[in-house]
Order: sequence, then structure tokens, then C-alpha cells
Amino acid sequence: MVFSLTTERLILEDLDGQDLANIQRIASDPRVMHYVFIWLETDEQVAGFVRHAIDESLRSDRRDYLLAVRVLGTGAFAGFAMLEIDPKQATTAEAGYILLPAYWKNGYASEILRALLAFGFDELSLHRVYGKCDEMNLASAHVMEKCGLTYEGTVREHVWLRDHWRSSRYYGMLAEEYSPSG
Repeated sequence: MVFSLTTERLILEDLDGQDLANIQRIASDPRVMHYVFIWLETDEQVAGFVRHAIDESLRSDRRDYLLAVRVLGTGAFAGFAMLEIDPKQATTAEAGYILLPAYWKNGYASEILRALLAFGFDELSLHRVYGKCDEMNLASAHVMEKCGLTYEGTVREHVWLRDHWRSSRYYGMLAEEYSPSG
């Protein structure tokens, strides 16, 4: 059975083999990948990512929810979202989202993050959900702040990615801070 979350305008559902081309579209767009901390630089990495998503969707002890983001009604692929439970701390998860440029600046990222928070806190009974973004990705930082996550700090130049050292802004929310209407 395919896992899915439905929002007002979107369906977030398990990635499948048909999404290989969709993830390749994301990976091959430098505007999208500019701030992304996932290594999707080769066909093998993209295929491995999709394979991991499918394998996780079949696990009875699922830890990673790697989800296609589709427009409700049309099924058009808009991007992908993730909620990954920390293997060392089962009550903590990282939430994230990547959208194709045609879907930027339409409120979709906030809609996705709110759905992930609701699922994480209401269904998985998580204690903490966090997100991170490149320190220069002010749009993503704004989404997390808009959805009620608290800025927790910046980890400076902790990863070399593509062309330079990257710093990450971290945001988090605790279960007692979560409000479905937020």
C-alpha cells in the first residue's frame, strides 16, 4: 500500500520507479540544486536515491519517508519531500522539501512542511522535528520560520558540496510547541 498525505492542493506519496525521471529533473536543474545538501550528481546517485526511497517504503520498521509531491487533481510532479527519523533517536526527525522552479513562491513549501509536522507529531508521536537549509537559502529559512520552527543556530562550513564549504541554518520544533493551526 502506498503511503500518502493529502493537503489542500497536494498529495505527498511514496516515490516509485516511475519517479526516476522526475528526480533526474530535479538533479539536473542547477537552480534547484544550488542549495541542496543531497548528492544527486550522477545517474547512479539518482537511481540509488530512488531505490532507497522504494526500499524504505516497503520496510515494516520504516524510518524514512521520501515522498513525491504531486499537484492534487492533475498528478503533476512538483518536487519531493522527506521526513527522516533519526536512527539514534527515534523521537526526532528531519523534515525537508525540494520543489521544481515552476512551483516556487506559491506557498507549496509551507503546505508541505505543515503536512510533515502534522504527520510527525500527530501520527508518529515525535518529540522534535527539525529542518536545515544552506545559510544563503533565505526562502527556505522563511518557510521554516513561517511554519513556527525556531531558529536554533548555524553550523559553519561543515560540508564541502560541489564548489565551496557550506554552512547550515538549523530550525526546530518540539511537540509541545506544535499547533495544528500553526
